[in-house]
Amino acid sequence: MSGRSGSVRAEDGVNLAWRTDGPPDAPPLLLCTMATAAMSVWDPLVAALADRWLVIRHDRRGEGDSDPGAPESHSFGAYARDALAVLDRLEQPAAHVCGMAFGSRVAVRLALDAPDRVLSLALFDATGGPPAGEAERRAGNQRAASLRAAAGLAGVARDPAWFARRDPAGAGLSVNALRAQPAWTPGLSTISVPALVACGEQDPNFDGARRLAREIPRARFEPMPMTGHGSIVQRPDLVTALLRSYLEDA
Repeated sequence: MSGRSGSVRAEDGVNLAWRTDGPPDAPPLLLCTMATAAMSVWDPLVAALADRWLVIRHDRRGEGDSDPGAPESHSFGAYARDALAVLDRLEQPAAHVCGMAFGSRVAVRLALDAPDRVLSLALFDATGGPPAGEAERRAGNQRAASLRAAAGLAGVARDPAWFARRDPAGAGLSVNALRAQPAWTPGLSTISVPALVACGEQDPNFDGARRLAREIPRARFEPMPMTGHGSIVQRPDLVTALLRSYLEDA
């Protein structure tokens, strides 16, 4: 996969790795990555998106090839500012923004803090409340995997590089951002751009995702069958199809 890559320095000096794929003059699409994953986790989707959009990715601080930064620097406000630094480096005044799970919280923060920089939102596996426990997510993923197997859907081979980080000091720092989250994200009714909220039917975030879609005025909700938490690595074809269809109309 060909594209451009580089790094940009955040406001506190943290170096953030970024990559673009697609025509430079195409509408920009910023992808905000799930927790503990590098931007390469989007690889199975990018080829199907880069024909129509300039796909912009970056490794969140502490993940992939980005610096970890200080533990106290990990907040969703900081993550949103980091994403804006990437857009500034690429001279993109605004972009369509897609978040996956943890990255959906970053996408929402961008829409709340810098609404003029967001053209539309796509939120996958999202909730505005506390994250589900690991056991609950694992159980949902197992149910979804059983349903896919019964339906004859092939599994997805995971590349270890998707979850690698250059600096091990970044491990676990994203938990600091989650600890500071309120019981429910305030201000959703002020988001004025179109939004897609999609969540797996076996994802414990399902009810929270439906609530997000109710509270964001121009949002629509899309359930994803046979899908647990982490839809990008379970049903990348479904995520790609939903995202393409939505962006073509956004």
